[in-house]
Amino acid sequence: IYKEESKMSENILVLTGSPRRGGNSDTLADAFIRGAEKNKNKITKVNLAEKKISGCRACNGCWVSRGNCVVDDDMKELEPLLESADVLVVATPIYWSMVPAQVKAPLDRLYEYDPVHGGKHLHIKEAILLTCGETDDAEDFMMIKTFFNMIADFNGMKVRDIIAVPGVNMKGDINGNDALVQAEKLGLSIGA
Repeated sequence: IYKEESKMSENILVLTGSPRRGGNSDTLADAFIRGAEKNKNKITKVNLAEKKISGCRACNGCWVSRGNCVVDDDMKELEPLLESADVLVVATPIYWSMVPAQVKAPLDRLYEYDPVHGGKHLHIKEAILLTCGETDDAEDFMMIKTFFNMIADFNGMKVRDIIAVPGVNMKGDINGNDALVQAEKLGLSIGA
């Protein structure tokens, strides 16, 4: 008897980084989410620009406290979401070929999950980067891609895909771009 294999839904955490609500990277994230929702994945979207998260202080307090960061800020809201996620999606514009400060601070704070020294670890299996910027030069995306790959590798995540969209600056420039279709298909592939 043929038995259809059931789909496995995933717990997806989407971190957006644009200070411009409804901006191009936010629109790219929403396209991904539309696809991912079709497979009944659990999706949580957090706009990091609306959070107050300071940078890592390199105090090693997280190592002493068995993996709990000692800084008391909005990262405390993000920690349980990170700890329960199967897939991490970072959707961000590029500033000077890198993530903006509101994205960099929480990514730096992943230090508390250091697989060598920390007391707890992330169990995120896959990571996805969705990024865009006004530049038309593909080389300008190399630094953010390298940074993202290093963070994923250090934390034991496989990079599933990176979508980098050049030539979008003003809010709405991404509308009609093929990258939105690509992002939705990528979302659809999660849990399929």
